[in-house]
Amino acid sequence: MIRVPQTLEMQTIALRQALGLGHTYDFIDGGVDHPMEPGIAHLTAPDDTFHAYFEPTSGRSMVDALDDLEMLVSEADPPYDAILGFSQGSTLAATMMTRPDCDYVVSPFKFAVFFSAGMAADHAALFHDKVCMLESLPRNRRISIPTAHIYDENDPLSPRQGHLLRALCQDTGLHAATHGLGHQIPGRNDKKDLDAAVAAIKRVIADAGGNQRNRPK
Repeated sequence: MIRVPQTLEMQTIALRQALGLGHTYDFIDGGVDHPMEPGIAHLTAPDDTFHAYFEPTSGRSMVDALDDLEMLVSEADPPYDAILGFSQGSTLAATMMTRPDCDYVVSPFKFAVFFSAGMAADHAALFHDKVCMLESLPRNRRISIPTAHIYDENDPLSPRQGHLLRALCQDTGLHAATHGLGHQIPGRNDKKDLDAAVAAIKRVIADAGGNQRNRPK
């Protein structure tokens, strides 16, 4: 879920520092008003506003968000090497990469990183204005680029969704780091979990062809 512009950026400070120089990041905000998610009050100010990419129960809202994301990615110059999603951002990224009317045999990204993943949505349901989880895909439609999955297996806000999203990705190049931190990204005070997350991402970067020259979205 994207909140204020600074929140995801703040949540990933320690992780981005641990990944080292040579990477740049664009943080893309949602445009739909949304209540603050639990557990982030310490990262916000009293007058902050919060946003989502789409209304969680509206298929039409998600289709609009997918169209916006695909336009942003297609117009990027230089192109993005990777996409990094947290919570609803993971939902949007995974749904984009499993869209049946798009040919992603050659993916727009070299790799993807999913934090506290929300599950990809079923595209057929979206066009009936419903948001339903996509629980399986034939092997030839699974996300084929290297992926990193960092999540709590008992995440109270998205139970089982990190595990289900893994099943939508090819096994080759898939790296996971699970933790017990709930619906959040490991930070400086979570050294063991932070190190595991960084190691998973570095393995994905290596699988994708080494150090990336552009910027993750």
